[in-house]
Amino acid sequence: MKSKLLTIGELSKRTGCSIKALRYYDLIGLLKPVYVDPNSNYRYYNFEQTRMVELIQICINLSIPLKEVKDLVFKDNNKIDYIQLIEYGKKITEEKISSLNNSLSFLNFLQEDIERINSYSDYESKEFNFDEKYYYTIPLFEDEMNDNFYKLLDDMFNECFSKNLYIKHDYGVIINIKDDVVTKFVACEVYKIDSNIENIIKVKEGTFLCKKTSSFNFDDICDMFSDVGCNDKTIIISPGYNYDFSSPYFEVKCTV
Repeated sequence: MKSKLLTIGELSKRTGCSIKALRYYDLIGLLKPVYVDPNSNYRYYNFEQTRMVELIQICINLSIPLKEVKDLVFKDNNKIDYIQLIEYGKKITEEKISSLNNSLSFLNFLQEDIERINSYSDYESKEFNFDEKYYYTIPLFEDEMNDNFYKLLDDMFNECFSKNLYIKHDYGVIINIKDDVVTKFVACEVYKIDSNIENIIKVKEGTFLCKKTSSFNFDDICDMFSDVGCNDKTIIISPGYNYDFSSPYFEVKCTV
């Protein structure tokens, strides 16, 4: 009989699963050997059990707890149900792929945005086209980005979390200037799906003149675009990617 079976060492080599792990699976009843030598206590497995080991390893890679694996695999009559485990594993895999794709998209966006900002010097201005964006906002009455501003920024993020809003990358300040009337908002970008709630400002797709600054004063920042000849303009102030305060810390964009 033993000649047709795999020793625990052979099963370990075939599957890449450690002997220690195989012993633990036996202990918790997840993978029992088909035969245990009464004299040596050596464990023996059949070839078909390699599939089960591979499934267990996949589940571990998917962060599925071993207890859940056991509950999914074994029916009431102790018969193995591969289909239920496979379907659950596929579901978790698809969720992880979606999450990884979202992470990849975010990393690609960051890389492109950093490359865009680095494409012009600290003392230049440059025009870029931006897609339509939506911002969750709170009115701002400070004259500069001081301690009260940063407290309001924190409050805004907490409001977004309490409303279950999905926050995107951009945040900072939106300044609207219309007929010399200035209104300011603390703002963070959200997805279009949330654009119908209160306190959302839509910034239309278009061309923006972009500059860099270290100023925390809103009047000074507005003066940077005094030569933009329109009576209705939007200025967006966003943190840059340079955390050395000897260099410009913010990127500011103004509709043209």
